Amino acid sequence: MKKNKYILPLLLVLLFTACSEEKLDIPQKGVISVDSFYKTDADAESALVAMYAHFATQIASYDGAYIYVPLNILFNYPADNILAAGEFYGDNDMVAAINEFRFDTQSPVVQLAYNHFYYVIYRANLIIDNFKYGESAVKDRCISEARVMRAWCHMMAAMAWGNPPLVDHILSGTDKPTNYADGHEALLQWCANECADAVKYLDERKSKDDKDGAVKITKGFAWTVQGKALMYKGDYANAKTAFKNIISSNKYDLVPGEEWADIFHIDGDGSEEKIFESNIAENAAIGDWGGKIQRSTWMEMNIWGWRTSRLAAQPKYMAAQGWGGLAIEQNFANEFAANDGDSYRRKATMLTYEEFITELEWPSDNGDINSMTKEQKLADKNRGISNIDGLYGQSSYLQKKHIATPKDVLHTFSYRYNNFIVARYADVLLLYAEACAQTSDGDGLQYLRKVQQRAGSKHVSSALTLDEVKKERNYELWCEGARWIDMKRWGEFEKAKNAGKNIPSLKDAFFTKNEAAHRGYVEFSKPNEGKQTGYVAGKHDWFPYPFSVTSINPNLVQNPGWE
Repeated sequence: MKKNKYILPLLLVLLFTACSEEKLDIPQKGVISVDSFYKTDADAESALVAMYAHFATQIASYDGAYIYVPLNILFNYPADNILAAGEFYGDNDMVAAINEFRFDTQSPVVQLAYNHFYYVIYRANLIIDNFKYGESAVKDRCISEARVMRAWCHMMAAMAWGNPPLVDHILSGTDKPTNYADGHEALLQWCANECADAVKYLDERKSKDDKDGAVKITKGFAWTVQGKALMYKGDYANAKTAFKNIISSNKYDLVPGEEWADIFHIDGDGSEEKIFESNIAENAAIGDWGGKIQRSTWMEMNIWGWRTSRLAAQPKYMAAQGWGGLAIEQNFANEFAANDGDSYRRKATMLTYEEFITELEWPSDNGDINSMTKEQKLADKNRGISNIDGLYGQSSYLQKKHIATPKDVLHTFSYRYNNFIVARYADVLLLYAEACAQTSDGDGLQYLRKVQQRAGSKHVSSALTLDEVKKERNYELWCEGARWIDMKRWGEFEKAKNAGKNIPSLKDAFFTKNEAAHRGYVEFSKPNEGKQTGYVAGKHDWFPYPFSVTSINPNLVQNPGWE
């Protein structure tokens, strides 16, 4: 008779299920219970570190997304001044779909961004729910840092989804939160109130040179979130007060114009301009693929780099082989160039094709960028776009702002280690100037001019108008998560209606037409012909709640146009 191999396992199951619950209640080694952990100042600090670590992996990096930071994609790519680009149509399409408004409720970008905000909110709530004010100065500060982080997450979620759930406590496994009952503006007011109440317990940045004060939540960041939340709901008078608190603190300043490019590279970490940024540091104890890759923008710096496989060589300025997935929209680029001329800011943000050829160091320079004349460089076959199909999705200007340099990276996997910027002083000055323009207060002009003069722009405003501030925000904050929110606040969706209609490709006549010198030119194609692309009023005002959430939570009401 054949033996049944399942009899012994079944008997063991029956035996153990018959045991008393007391014998099975064995404490797990290496784990501290909730009841015994949330007690001391050291516990509060540890919980706060865990919140910041979660922020670093969930918000400031790309945990779960593999090749992009969801926050960067969600708030940058629907803007009317950016093109998704890539190697060809369909390359990294989850990103291009956001840029061209082809996404739906199952977009992985939308889903991950939504989830990540609430992951960090959960970490903040663990601190807020388990510690009480008044027990110690340390606990008061930790609670307050968590409250500001939670408010920032809710504010950003509100600007993405309109009226998402307010989660101000730890939820049980059966809770199914609904949209905030009081609406979008009330949710933003809640965020502002949280920051206003928490600020008194927070540390203040010690000085403009205090680098540690740029990588933690301080009074300056609390005022920033408070001011932005009020600004986004249209309360300009009170937003102005919050922003002026930052200005009057004298703890922040603009870096010099010649250092403008450094803001986005490792040399700019912790500078006087940084109000809050996620600290990215080398840690030998963290594994490569299991840890370091989740604490840097390793693959995103490849997406944003110039498409090196279509170039004759890789410019020395670059640290990694790029995928070409970020480009500047042509009309915006033309306006920017006309406004700024050869400013520090313009040339650190984008290059003409001739500048790309002649002002960067290429391998054929043999270590000396001055070894060739300009004419020789323009006739050099070892530089430029050698692929006859050109660079898909690129206009006549190539973005330089977010190219990772060799100094930004470490080791063989090229992890990018410059900090992830959340808030900087130039943004605050421009928001203050806008609030002043909205309230007929001339005080904002000096700060608008300060940003323009630092940039080296050939245009410096003579009067404070809303139009002047709008333009300046567009130039100064390109691809910093500001434009999509500004478009929403100002109702400026007209250009976005044409997203995905005509896609440029940048080509080099030296290779395609056998011309004697490098010359960039653009050709257009219509790969989305017959498909619905571009912003649709009443639908794309807000992102959809992810299907993965609405399918298990019937209490969450979907946004209009996505039902």
